[in-house]
Amino acid sequence: MAQPPKPDEQTGAAGSRATEMAAEAALMRSTTPVEDAAGIAMNPIVARIPVELDVAVPIRKFRLRNLLALERGQVIESTWLQGDDLPLAAPGAQLAWSEFEVIDQKLAVRITRLV
Repeated sequence: MAQPPKPDEQTGAAGSRATEMAAEAALMRSTTPVEDAAGIAMNPIVARIPVELDVAVPIRKFRLRNLLALERGQVIESTWLQGDDLPLAAPGAQLAWSEFEVIDQKLAVRITRLV
Protein backbone atom coordinates (compact mmCIF):
# COMPACT_ATOMS: atom_id res chain seq x y z
CA MET A 1 0.00 0.00 0.00
CA ALA A 2 1.33 3.47 -0.94
CA GLN A 3 2.43 5.88 1.74
CA PRO A 4 0.69 9.30 1.85
CA PRO A 5 2.92 12.14 0.60
CA LYS A 6 5.04 13.82 3.26
CA PRO A 7 4.39 17.51 3.94
CA ASP A 8 6.67 19.91 2.13
CA GLU A 9 9.04 21.31 4.74
CA GLN A 10 9.10 24.82 3.30
CA THR A 11 5.35 25.32 2.99
CA GLY A 12 3.96 22.63 5.31
CA ALA A 13 1.53 21.48 2.61
CA ALA A 14 1.70 18.04 0.99
CA GLY A 15 2.59 18.25 -2.68
CA SER A 16 2.24 22.03 -2.93
CA ARG A 17 5.41 22.34 -4.99
CA ALA A 18 4.17 19.65 -7.37
CA THR A 19 0.88 21.53 -7.70
CA GLU A 20 2.75 24.76 -8.48
CA MET A 21 4.86 22.99 -11.11
CA ALA A 22 1.78 21.42 -12.73
CA ALA A 23 0.03 24.81 -12.87
CA GLU A 24 3.14 26.41 -14.36
CA ALA A 25 3.42 23.66 -16.99
CA ALA A 26 -0.27 24.08 -17.87
CA LEU A 27 0.25 27.82 -18.29
CA MET A 28 3.20 27.25 -20.61
CA ARG A 29 1.16 24.79 -22.73
CA SER A 30 -1.79 27.16 -22.86
CA THR A 31 -2.46 28.88 -26.15
CA THR A 32 -5.06 31.19 -24.67
CA PRO A 33 -3.79 34.76 -24.91
CA VAL A 34 -3.19 36.61 -21.66
CA GLU A 35 -3.32 40.37 -21.22
CA ASP A 36 -0.39 42.40 -19.98
CA ALA A 37 -0.68 45.46 -17.74
CA ALA A 38 -1.64 47.64 -20.72
CA GLY A 39 -4.42 45.22 -21.75
CA ILE A 40 -2.52 43.93 -24.80
CA ALA A 41 -3.20 40.25 -25.56
CA MET A 42 -0.09 38.12 -25.84
CA ASN A 43 0.94 34.47 -25.83
CA PRO A 44 1.66 33.31 -22.23
CA ILE A 45 4.98 31.78 -23.26
CA VAL A 46 6.16 35.04 -24.85
CA ALA A 47 5.01 36.97 -21.77
CA ARG A 48 7.52 35.03 -19.63
CA ILE A 49 10.64 35.63 -21.74
CA PRO A 50 13.09 37.79 -19.78
CA VAL A 51 14.27 40.94 -21.57
CA GLU A 52 17.04 43.26 -20.41
CA LEU A 53 16.00 46.91 -20.66
CA ASP A 54 18.19 50.00 -20.88
CA VAL A 55 17.44 53.61 -19.91
CA ALA A 56 20.10 56.03 -21.10
CA VAL A 57 20.78 59.12 -19.01
CA PRO A 58 22.90 61.75 -20.77
CA ILE A 59 25.90 62.65 -18.59
CA ARG A 60 28.39 65.07 -20.07
CA LYS A 61 32.12 64.24 -19.92
CA PHE A 62 31.65 61.09 -17.80
CA ARG A 63 34.55 58.67 -18.17
CA LEU A 64 35.42 55.24 -16.83
CA ARG A 65 37.70 56.82 -14.21
CA ASN A 66 34.67 58.81 -12.94
CA LEU A 67 32.70 55.60 -12.63
CA LEU A 68 35.50 53.88 -10.71
CA ALA A 69 35.83 56.87 -8.37
CA LEU A 70 32.13 56.93 -7.41
CA GLU A 71 31.34 56.69 -3.73
CA ARG A 72 28.10 55.78 -2.01
CA GLY A 73 25.69 58.73 -1.93
CA GLN A 74 27.60 60.77 -4.49
CA VAL A 75 25.48 62.83 -6.89
CA ILE A 76 26.33 63.16 -10.58
CA GLU A 77 25.10 66.05 -12.70
CA SER A 78 23.40 65.06 -15.93
CA THR A 79 22.12 66.97 -18.94
CA TRP A 80 18.68 65.37 -18.51
CA LEU A 81 16.01 67.88 -17.57
CA GLN A 82 13.49 66.74 -15.00
CA GLY A 83 10.22 66.12 -16.79
CA ASP A 84 11.87 65.15 -20.08
CA ASP A 85 11.20 61.57 -21.14
CA LEU A 86 14.08 59.15 -21.59
CA PRO A 87 14.18 56.34 -24.17
CA LEU A 88 13.55 52.83 -22.80
CA ALA A 89 15.13 50.22 -25.05
CA ALA A 90 15.85 46.53 -25.38
CA PRO A 91 18.95 45.46 -27.30
CA GLY A 92 18.52 46.88 -30.79
CA ALA A 93 15.09 48.52 -30.42
CA GLN A 94 13.48 51.40 -28.59
CA LEU A 95 10.29 50.21 -26.90
CA ALA A 96 8.94 53.22 -25.04
CA TRP A 97 9.58 56.58 -23.43
CA SER A 98 9.98 56.70 -19.67
CA GLU A 99 10.65 58.91 -16.68
CA PHE A 100 12.39 58.35 -13.36
CA GLU A 101 10.44 58.19 -10.14
CA VAL A 102 11.49 57.56 -6.53
CA ILE A 103 9.43 54.92 -4.72
CA ASP A 104 10.31 53.91 -1.15
CA GLN A 105 13.83 55.37 -1.52
CA LYS A 106 14.44 53.34 -4.71
CA LEU A 107 14.81 54.73 -8.20
CA ALA A 108 12.15 53.38 -10.56
CA VAL A 109 11.35 53.90 -14.23
CA ARG A 110 7.74 54.65 -15.24
CA ILE A 111 6.69 54.08 -18.86
CA THR A 112 5.00 57.24 -20.13
CA ARG A 113 4.25 56.21 -23.72
CA LEU A 114 4.87 53.30 -26.05
CA VAL A 115 6.67 53.71 -29.37
